[in-house]
Amino acid sequence: MENYYIAIDGGGTKTDAVIFSTGGQLINRVIGAGTNPNGMDFNQVTEHFRKLFSELMSVKKPVSIAGCYAGLSGSDHPALTRKLANAIKDACPVKISHLQVGNDAMNALWSGTDGRPGLVVIAGTGSIAFGILENGKYFRMGGWGYLFGDEGSGYAIGRETVRRVLMVYDGRERETTLISALTRYFHVQSINDIVPIVYQSSKDVIAGLVPIVASEAEQGDCLAEHILSEAAQDLISLIQNGMSRFESVPETVLVGGVWNSRIIREKVCSEISAPFIFPDYPPVYGSIAKCVNEWECQNEGLLDSLKKQLMKGKSA
Repeated sequence: MENYYIAIDGGGTKTDAVIFSTGGQLINRVIGAGTNPNGMDFNQVTEHFRKLFSELMSVKKPVSIAGCYAGLSGSDHPALTRKLANAIKDACPVKISHLQVGNDAMNALWSGTDGRPGLVVIAGTGSIAFGILENGKYFRMGGWGYLFGDEGSGYAIGRETVRRVLMVYDGRERETTLISALTRYFHVQSINDIVPIVYQSSKDVIAGLVPIVASEAEQGDCLAEHILSEAAQDLISLIQNGMSRFESVPETVLVGGVWNSRIIREKVCSEISAPFIFPDYPPVYGSIAKCVNEWECQNEGLLDSLKKQLMKGKSA
């Protein structure tokens, strides 16, 4: 008899979910609204899950779900984890026999290690290091938010870029092509006009400066390269401290848009001698791997089949 599983990767802006069978079929994949309880009340979280499950099971609705692993942002505290688990149970139209809720960083790690222990350093809009040791214990470092942490993140790079460009405007910093790049990005005539826009912008808008800084650095702008080098050093520190928790060099997964910068990647790889993994699969695959490893005896053939189907539909 076939078993059916649901794998979930949930964040503040979107939730990615997959339903699959032990017959090797990826039945459906749906991307729905965010489910981070820190940004909404739990009634809304439950409704978002309810809509997600309805769409997910529109292709096929099993009698029951053998297991569900949900890697969700905002699930660090045990009380929140229990509330999120209850929200999933209430929202799912069929019984879930086994349900586990964990941090979404676990998904990012397992998307590169196929569910094995290791270290992941996520550098997107924010940044965080998350590790699972061989004994199953886990830890996190960083990820303290844009006011007090998130070093090496997209937001940190964007914020530093704005700060340094305004120093250029004051005559306190070297000349840079970033001035014209930022006036184009923010659609202003003069660089000092960006200040009110920046204060009203979301973190994603500030983090969106990273590709611009990377492009200017590739074309030889010294200030842009310096900003990226500083970010790389912050990430090197995060990686090294994370690795120090392990008895031997762990499998280390690097995830997030900041790693698209060639300069940052090369500086990190030249400083740390370790085989880094840049996953080919989305974080929801990490949740799939957890389901298979936890409840299907680490069925590698099943994982390989699901990987191929995810790659075919990765534009989803």
